[in-house]
Amino acid sequence: MLCQKTLMKPSIELVTASKVQFKPNTALGNHVHNKPYFCAILKGGYAGKYGSKYQEGHPAETVFRPAGEMHRVRFHSVETHILVIEFTLSLLQHASEHCQGLHVSSNFRIGKLTWLAKRLWAEYRLGDCSSRLSVEGLLLEMLVLVSREYVPAVERARIPPWLLRVREQIEGTCAQGLSVGALAETADVHPVYLVTAFKRAFHSTPGEFQRLVRIRKAEALISERPTMPLSEVALATGFFDQSHFSRVFKHVTGFTPNKFRQDRHSSQQLLNDLVLHKTPEMPRPEVQGL
Repeated sequence: MLCQKTLMKPSIELVTASKVQFKPNTALGNHVHNKPYFCAILKGGYAGKYGSKYQEGHPAETVFRPAGEMHRVRFHSVETHILVIEFTLSLLQHASEHCQGLHVSSNFRIGKLTWLAKRLWAEYRLGDCSSRLSVEGLLLEMLVLVSREYVPAVERARIPPWLLRVREQIEGTCAQGLSVGALAETADVHPVYLVTAFKRAFHSTPGEFQRLVRIRKAEALISERPTMPLSEVALATGFFDQSHFSRVFKHVTGFTPNKFRQDRHSSQQLLNDLVLHKTPEMPRPEVQGL
């Protein structure tokens, strides 16, 4: 049975924000949202089918969904808290004139996106004479981040081949951890120029990108080999020890490796249930997340 609670829902013309709670194992049947929206997962998680894709959501992640997408969701076996930020199609159309990729349903592990969602919620609750301007500005900044993550082939083609090779080199050697000097020597450019060009093209420094690649590889190992000791995961992905690995993992993802493993296990069970058993249709409540 669905149980959700809107803790506070002031009214700002172009944006509607709500904080919602779901009981453990709540299931939402097929439904659509009439407006585009962001959903920041504060606690708990979910597994769902969006169109033809099965997707998972975990704490500290934020999802972006266009309007009209048919989907169904089942939440984890713990209480789930989310922020739902809906906005008008006119605002999305205005942003789409300057940003690409706003028609695509996506999950994001970008810490800044969830941080912006929390800031937007704080401004929304404040509700003073400046809140509308602040909320709209924060929302536009969130849409810019979505657009920057969506880099179509035509944009990638503008990135110099040597810089793409540097990125591939970082991805292929993340466990060894090449220095900026070594990367610059291979690319035959000055280290300062490499860092500047890399950040302009990929919106992160080589070191930040290397750290992210390591964490993504660690996530894959934890998911694919659930009995692999975390100390071995740490060494396989280039970390000094398990303590260092755990600190960086939590900094990037928002939760510990152990919590990530538990959530992945729960998500896989929910995904299996969604694939094997169709979730029954349920009436659409006034405010609905994901």
